[in-house]
Parts: sequence; structure tokens; C-alpha cells
Amino acid sequence: MAVDTTAVAEVPGEVGLAQAAALPMAGVTALRTLRSRPILGRTVLVTGAAGGVGRYAVQLAALGGAHVIASVGSPARAEGLAELGAHAVVVGLEGVDRPVDLVLDNVGGPQLAAAWELLAPGGGVQNIGWASGEPAVFEPYSLFSVGPAKTMSTFGDVHGLGPDLATLLAFVAQGRLSPEVDWRGTWDRVEEAARALLDRRVAGKAVLDVDPAPAA
Repeated sequence: MAVDTTAVAEVPGEVGLAQAAALPMAGVTALRTLRSRPILGRTVLVTGAAGGVGRYAVQLAALGGAHVIASVGSPARAEGLAELGAHAVVVGLEGVDRPVDLVLDNVGGPQLAAAWELLAPGGGVQNIGWASGEPAVFEPYSLFSVGPAKTMSTFGDVHGLGPDLATLLAFVAQGRLSPEVDWRGTWDRVEEAARALLDRRVAGKAVLDVDPAPAA
């Protein structure tokens, strides 16, 4: 497979290839959406925080000096997020009673509309995923606010990933970022891996190992 040189990065010796394989696209998505505005000293809300993008986002937001609120779908999905850097872990948006500066939304649906209402003036939502599969309905005039503009953006930038992959790999090599590989198996177990992901039984990433071709 031929790719542009800006799309690749060298894997440090301290990082296993399975760990490196778990970084794109989730890790790059988390990194780039967090760069959408300054986060040092700000409050960042990550919805769907137990998923692949979410677990990276929690760690990177904490590394960036943010106060991190991790939102999950059930108490069982909250396991390990405080250890990754979340200052608060909530089910849905229950208990979030202060304005937030940035929302990284992986859920969509009604929770996206509710998260919008939590935004501080000048805050922003990065709409990454739509795990709920439900429509988001906004009340009339709820998108209007007096003062600094609130924004909502979608994310899908897959160009020039090399430098960002190198950044993430360096964090992993330094022990500052966990790739969060929660499921690993051989390539012929792809259906099992897919089912585990769809059933939300994987916290983080699943990695498939491709066996080398037999010698001729």
C-alpha cells in the first residue's frame, strides 16, 4: 500500500505494534478536537468517555491541564476513567451543574442537545460520533446566545496524520498515554471483535493480529 510520507510515523522501540495500531483514528481524533481551543484551566466534557476516542480524550485533556468530566452510559462503563485523568465521572449528564468550555461529543441525540445547554459563553462542541443513533432536537432559539458565540463543529479530518501520530507515539513511549487495548485476538476472530464492540463490551480499542504468511 502506497501512502504519502505525511501519513506515517516511526514507532519507537518502547511501543509495541499492537499499541501503535490502536492510535489512529481514535487517538488523532481526540488530539485534533482538543486543539480546537485552549484547554489549560478550562472544563472539558467528554461524552461516550468509555469508548476508543473517549478514553484518549480524557487522557489528553488531563495532560493539557483541563478539568475533565467524563460522561458514560452506565456505572459499569466508568471503570478506570478516574485513573486515566478524569476529575469527575458521571452517568449521562447527571450531576454536571457548572458550565463547560468544550464538549467532545461521541453520543449525539438528546444528550448532544443537553450538552449544548451546558456550554459557557464562547464554548464549543466538537461532534465526533453518534453512538445513540437518535436525532438531536434543539428547542426553538436554544442555538442563540447573548455574548461570545458558542459553536458546534463536526470532525472528519484524516489528512497529514504523521506528525500527530508521532506526538501520540511519543506520549505512549514516555508512559503518559495508554492506548487502552481492551480486546486482542487473531484476524479470524473479526466477527467476535465486531460483536463485542457493537455490544459495548470493549472499553477502549480492539486489535486484530494478522498472522504472517506461511513460508513458501
